[in-house]
Amino acid sequence: MSLLQRVFIFAGVLTIAFHQAAFAQEETPTPSPTWNPMNTPAPKPRVTVRPGATLVLVPGGTIVAVSLTEPISSASASVNDEIGVVVKKEVDAGGFVVVPAGAQGEATITTVDRAGGNGHGGQLAMSVDWVFSSDGGRIPLSTTNHASENGDQKGAASTATIATYLLLGPLGLFAHNFVRGKDVTIETDKVFTVFVDHDVHVQATQKAAGANGSGFDQ
Repeated sequence: MSLLQRVFIFAGVLTIAFHQAAFAQEETPTPSPTWNPMNTPAPKPRVTVRPGATLVLVPGGTIVAVSLTEPISSASASVNDEIGVVVKKEVDAGGFVVVPAGAQGEATITTVDRAGGNGHGGQLAMSVDWVFSSDGGRIPLSTTNHASENGDQKGAASTATIATYLLLGPLGLFAHNFVRGKDVTIETDKVFTVFVDHDVHVQATQKAAGANGSGFDQ
């Protein structure tokens, strides 16, 4: 074998080795950083605030007054029925309207006890679940005040349970056995006080009536 042939063979071997090394480097994945839940907190998602809006904190425990959009009765209601509610008074926070008056929401029937004999009156219980905020989101509600450190109604509580019982007076036991209790009806003019379940943020655009530039929470 001549010297020139040996040079060509050596050059070819070097070329093949170079391509194999480059290919291996391309195929080796670059290790990506991993999140260790034991040491590093999960990143919080960023909230994109719409142009012209202000991100307002609505503290847990903020009061919301609602009523039903249609009457319900223990004679016809069933557990897990979903019923509409409407906000009776606007809710303000940080100098902005966060829940406008007239905003719609939803409640759920949790207990139904129909009227019966022996003067047993009907009973109804419901949970007011949520109402729409001024930015179109849903604000979760509770019939119990879970006031946060940002709230100012600590210790308050309310229940949306309505009950009625028939008072028989001095009719005696025999007459009592033939008396039927009355079913209870909740009308649309009944106003319930419920609470924002936990801290939420609302992208508000409308200033509350009488709000000044300081933006104090209402």
